[in-house]
Amino acid sequence: MATSLPVIVAEFNAIQNISWIIAGYSLATAIAMPIYGRLVDKFGSAKMFLFAIVVFLVASTLCGFSQSIFMLSASRVLQGFGAAGLSLLPITIISGLIPERSRPKYIVPMVSVWSIASVAGPVLGGLLTVTAGWRWIFWINLPLGLLAILLAVPALPRQYKLREGKPFGISTLVFFIFAASSLVFALHSITEGFTGDMTATYSLSALAVVMIALFIWRTIKSDNPLIPIKAMNNRGTITVLILGTIGGAAVFPLTGFIPTLLQMAYAVPNWLAGLSLVPLVAGVLSANIFSSRRLAKTGNYSNFYLVGSATAALSMFVMYFFSQQLGAPLIAIGLGFTGFGFGLFGQFTVTLAQSFSESKFLGSVTSTVMVSRDISGSVVATIAGGLFGFGVSQALVSVNLPAGLRGISLQPADLVGLSPGLQAQVQQVYFDAFHATFLNSAVAYVLVFALALTLPKRDLKAK
Repeated sequence: MATSLPVIVAEFNAIQNISWIIAGYSLATAIAMPIYGRLVDKFGSAKMFLFAIVVFLVASTLCGFSQSIFMLSASRVLQGFGAAGLSLLPITIISGLIPERSRPKYIVPMVSVWSIASVAGPVLGGLLTVTAGWRWIFWINLPLGLLAILLAVPALPRQYKLREGKPFGISTLVFFIFAASSLVFALHSITEGFTGDMTATYSLSALAVVMIALFIWRTIKSDNPLIPIKAMNNRGTITVLILGTIGGAAVFPLTGFIPTLLQMAYAVPNWLAGLSLVPLVAGVLSANIFSSRRLAKTGNYSNFYLVGSATAALSMFVMYFFSQQLGAPLIAIGLGFTGFGFGLFGQFTVTLAQSFSESKFLGSVTSTVMVSRDISGSVVATIAGGLFGFGVSQALVSVNLPAGLRGISLQPADLVGLSPGLQAQVQQVYFDAFHATFLNSAVAYVLVFALALTLPKRDLKAK
């Protein structure tokens, strides 16, 4: 989507509504994930997986035929609802078929697809936009989705031991929708609030806090909540959930803003800056493959958390102290080590949370892990982006830019026309604004290391 947005909003003449194309999708995904988790426990993962594919394909078709920004945003909401099932249910299906020790080994191929797509997706989106047109970034899903249905129907397992009664209490669903919606609205107001009027940000943030509190209160009181507290009533599940959430959230700001930092602070060409995440992806994938295979043989997971978090923390500290002196190559190498460190333990979160919980809550636990990861990542990335943007815009006010250039709209191409001294000032502004993010991520992984020391020992089932 990212590379097609300028073309889409230009066609619809609706730049002011650009954020809702993304926000509607992310909001629907966040809301739908725990719903799928509970429906899986009630109706089975096979039926829900096919339902999710159909919803995603219908929504993709509607996105491609959209005639206005509002129709596209509404179709993206429906697409997000289907995408939540496509993210959650394959992992749930594998978890019901594969022994605990071997699950990460089978989850790695899916993680690999998502990791590669994070780099290749924008490139493919750009190619489709300039050749076939932006509508094909949605329609390309149709042949792939139909192929998935043809492969899935004869292969998906049938489930007989399912939960009886209502899937969940409606009141907890209502409060969750309001809590998630207000949180997303608050997050999307933060970036604008940092650079202008904070009234909307304060109001939406207060509403989000109240709604989240009400959701937690109703969840505790309800006998059948959307997110069952009973599924996470032991120290092991809670510890793993926190470890996975912190570890994943510490990576989000790096993937979101490192390319911008390299272009503006180090004058790296945009095509090369886009490839800066390749070492991170390669590190994650190689570590995923290695650690998942070792876990399948030994069942020992504690050392991977300790070594992985220590490696990620050390690489972040090195980037914090030496990135300005050693430049972009150090950042690329550091991202590779950070990705390797996180990859040693990141894919174990779902498996361990399931292992520490009761089997009847398989879908609910899986969805809770994924929702906490996505929401925490969005929170951290949005706040980091707001602080980054705010720091840059505030600092550039004191830089004497040439007439016609404004700090809030400065582009990498604008740096070429600046004098060496002025260019150095702008580059220093961008580096200073982002520099603290390295330290924040380093501290986060130190915290992961400390928590990993308290992780309960458990023999994962080999059969």
